Amino acid sequence: MSFKNKKILKLILCAVFTVCIFLFFLEDIILAQANQIKGIKKITILHTNDMHGRVLEEKDSGMGFSKMNTKIKEIRKKNPNTILLDVGDAIQGSEIATNSKGESIIKLMNAMKYDGMAVGNHEFDYGYKRLLEIRDMANFPLMTGNILNENGKNDFKPYIIKEVDGIKVGIFSVLTPDTQYATSPKNIKGISFLNPLIASNELVKELKEKDVDLIIGLTHLGASKKGKYSSIDIAKNIEGIDIIVDGHSHKEMNMKVEDTLIVQSGKYTENLGIIDIKFLGNKIISKKASLFTKKEGDKLKEDREIKALINEIIEENKSKTKETIGKSKKKTYIVKSGDVLFRIGKKYGIGWMELAEFNKIKNPNKIYPGDIINIPIK
Repeated sequence: MSFKNKKILKLILCAVFTVCIFLFFLEDIILAQANQIKGIKKITILHTNDMHGRVLEEKDSGMGFSKMNTKIKEIRKKNPNTILLDVGDAIQGSEIATNSKGESIIKLMNAMKYDGMAVGNHEFDYGYKRLLEIRDMANFPLMTGNILNENGKNDFKPYIIKEVDGIKVGIFSVLTPDTQYATSPKNIKGISFLNPLIASNELVKELKEKDVDLIIGLTHLGASKKGKYSSIDIAKNIEGIDIIVDGHSHKEMNMKVEDTLIVQSGKYTENLGIIDIKFLGNKIISKKASLFTKKEGDKLKEDREIKALINEIIEENKSKTKETIGKSKKKTYIVKSGDVLFRIGKKYGIGWMELAEFNKIKNPNKIYPGDIINIPIK
């Protein structure tokens, strides 16, 4: 054999040996990668805010509860590690909501299996006593960590901890102190609103002490500077909040401030917010937010259970309306944000002075969301 052929044979033998060594370790490499992939867990957070009782699909607005629940069920089927949250202002703002003073909305949210809800400013519109009744009707916790009753106690859970696939998820909530100006004074009599920044800081400390793996803030504050505080302030000034799900400002949000992801899904069920969080072991390795839009929801079928419950509520409301009209020579109108007596009167063909006199309103400029205005039937 020539020297040249020996050299070629030696190179071939070296290559074969290298391949054998690689194949020998390949199984271990594949097993290690598989074990790492097995260690990756995914939690999905679904979120809504400022639904304002819009349970029905509207042409130029939201998808409604029925179609939204179809999507919720679809996501839960794909990933059982799913948490459904609302950031407040859910129980007020539509005829279906106001006719039952919020009870109908809670019935629907119970059926949709919400895991938690922040108290928003409009939850106070039926009065504080009614809000406590609403709290007791819900199969999920109503949360807020920055209000105190007349005895200096909080009647709501400031936070909850949920364990999902071995991951400890801490969820806290605060709402805007501007609530004291945005509803009738009688609705918040004896209620104190604490600084949401200070309250959030304390709640995050408590959750850290309880060794949670993920901290979520439900902040019914908004991102704008119309009020004194915003969700952005919370993210900038408090370390350790992984995600803020915001409400109040009716915006679509998906932004990062420091290490905190801030999201908001708009209003009126126009979108369903979706956040996918991946963990390696118990450490967060990614957070991705998106919106499932009303346009995408057009293709969905309505969820039968929720549709049937909505129809049942509508029929109950019709019966109550007929009964009320039969007994009384007046209609009622629930004041909404931005309403003035002049426009309410114009809607029913009545002068604002007559309306003020009929309702014994001393100062027509002082009507608040949630107030009931009686409309005389002529």
